[in-house]
Amino acid sequence: MMLAKLAFGNMRKLLHDYAVYFLTLVLGVALFYAFNTVNVQGDFLRGDVGEMLGAAGQILDGVTVFLAVVLGFLMVYANNFLMRRRKKELGLYQVLGMRTGQVTVVLALETLLVAAISFGVGIALGALLSQVLLFVTARMFETTVQHFSFFFSADAFLLTLRCFGVIFAVMMVFNWLTLRRVRLIELMGAARHNERQFVRKLPFAVVLTVAGLALVGVAYVRLTRDGFPTSGSAESQNDFLITTAMVIVGTFVLFYGLAGALTALITHLRGFYWRDLHMFTTRQIASRVNTTALSMGVISLILFLAMTAMTTGMSICGTINSMTRQGIPYSASISVTPAGDSTDAIDLEAEVAKAGIDLSEVGRHASVRVALIESELRGDTSAYQRMSQLTGESVPKGYEHVVICEAVGISDYNAMRSLLGLEPVSLEDGHYLMLCNMDNAKGFVDEALEQGFTLDVDGVTLSPARATVIDDASAVLQDSAGGPTPGTYVVPDDVAKSISPEYSAVININIMYKGSTEEGDAALKGLEAALASNLDGRAAMVGVQTATDVLADGTSTTGLISYMAIYIGFVLVIACAAILAIQQLSAASDASASYRTLSELGCSERLIFGSLRTQVAMAFVLPLAVGMAHSLCALGAIDELVSVLGYSDMIGDMTLGLGLFALVYGGYLALTYRMAHGIVRSAVRTTRRAL
Repeated sequence: MMLAKLAFGNMRKLLHDYAVYFLTLVLGVALFYAFNTVNVQGDFLRGDVGEMLGAAGQILDGVTVFLAVVLGFLMVYANNFLMRRRKKELGLYQVLGMRTGQVTVVLALETLLVAAISFGVGIALGALLSQVLLFVTARMFETTVQHFSFFFSADAFLLTLRCFGVIFAVMMVFNWLTLRRVRLIELMGAARHNERQFVRKLPFAVVLTVAGLALVGVAYVRLTRDGFPTSGSAESQNDFLITTAMVIVGTFVLFYGLAGALTALITHLRGFYWRDLHMFTTRQIASRVNTTALSMGVISLILFLAMTAMTTGMSICGTINSMTRQGIPYSASISVTPAGDSTDAIDLEAEVAKAGIDLSEVGRHASVRVALIESELRGDTSAYQRMSQLTGESVPKGYEHVVICEAVGISDYNAMRSLLGLEPVSLEDGHYLMLCNMDNAKGFVDEALEQGFTLDVDGVTLSPARATVIDDASAVLQDSAGGPTPGTYVVPDDVAKSISPEYSAVININIMYKGSTEEGDAALKGLEAALASNLDGRAAMVGVQTATDVLADGTSTTGLISYMAIYIGFVLVIACAAILAIQQLSAASDASASYRTLSELGCSERLIFGSLRTQVAMAFVLPLAVGMAHSLCALGAIDELVSVLGYSDMIGDMTLGLGLFALVYGGYLALTYRMAHGIVRSAVRTTRRAL
């Protein structure tokens, strides 16, 4: 009973001094539970979204395990950090007659109490959060909540219990090992032991800092030049691994030398160094960075991962949404790829009528035959490579292996333009037009067209009819999620008909509904299955895509990406901010005697709290600055990679991700300063009352 009371009293004291630690555990439990209720959320959303969320739940299970490992590592580190700060207290228990086993029991009871309270409060908060998250999910997937009622997910509860049960068990083991391995005299003298200084000589610290910056800088140059490996070759993947290793090693080397380098720099600014409490502040910051160099390196890398996940997730969603909007200029598209060599054996309009659908009743429509140019499909060099040779310009990054082999006749193309309400275009014999609506490629192709890039189709040489590409809605030949196209040729009708049928062409019917979208979609329901049955053996592929279906698929994809990006980012940022907060609160508590001495010497509270504010801010800003630098470099490469898809607005799309990041990280920074302020104020004002 006595041990239980002691454990409970210790927990109350720690809850007051390190409330941010308990807050992080509660938030971690709440987020783990809330985000893993995705399977249950699907029951309140429309059928297709519910099915997609059910499949996404399996992915989130794996993500949750990964995040549990990362969060567990950081929480165990935080727990060990607190244990080091409590060594004198634990030694005092033994001096007062408690056996090592009894102290171990006290620590175990403390951990169990922390686990029970944080888990219980976290689950309660998570249950409320999951109700709100349901409506956020509905907004992400552009649907509505149906028949809402309060829900609780047993699966999410058990998954969260398993993850945090392991974390708390590991904490207990580490607490026991810490107590068992340390002698009593070390426990009692822990308060007089200085933290280990990793770098003692300032010149060596400067060398380390320069070396770290050099490694990181070279890695940035390599990533900017080479980008992410997209070719799949072993060489590009090895280069990327080397770049990654340079960033990681450079980050740790930088933090190991940073404290000494900052001290050397500021001490040379004598007018600044000797004014107010700048000397004290500099030494305090240097001591803290030296003490936590390893953890700061880890935190900066995890912050880099969190920022990149949140901002990249939002950017990719913006790209996919843009692609989806570009890819659905028609109300619906019906397509068939004939089997065998004959491309004229299938009359798609007749087959649709045979399936019981009168297209004239559904809306206006136009047929288009998309032929494949064998010489372009099988050639040694692609059109983009030949354009590069002609103009001397490099092929846009990511387009090195793009093949442009599709061609449509001018009559079919003008029929599509008419369907879209666009003016027809003319094309003389011996010429061709180029369709291209990918932002990254249009300028490159325009330059080639201006210089007279020629096209050979079965021995017929065609020259460009205009010096610019056509990039309006007619560049999309059928509704699909992959709207942007790197290029399609529009050729004279006789050339289109003469293209060898060795590679089967695609026959499309594009439709613009004359009635409502719901009526049009309903009229085409079941058509794909009917066509596949009627064309069995004659068609290699049959598809019916409505703009509604394409938009729903795109929305589901972006919703899932946003969901995971926010989940990963929130958990990682909370974990990192919690570690920094605990370190600063511990440091403020340890330095309370120094602040008391400053106060006794007549130093004003304004200077004391200004010094404290600078120390806390620098502790949060230093790893954030390094992580942000890594993230900005990576985002540049990611933006280049994403823009290959046809569109990217990294700045516009990352706003929400950065806002969420700033809210969480800034909130922890403000909370940490307020709690550290209270610790220092108590020490300073207690002294003044004594005087």
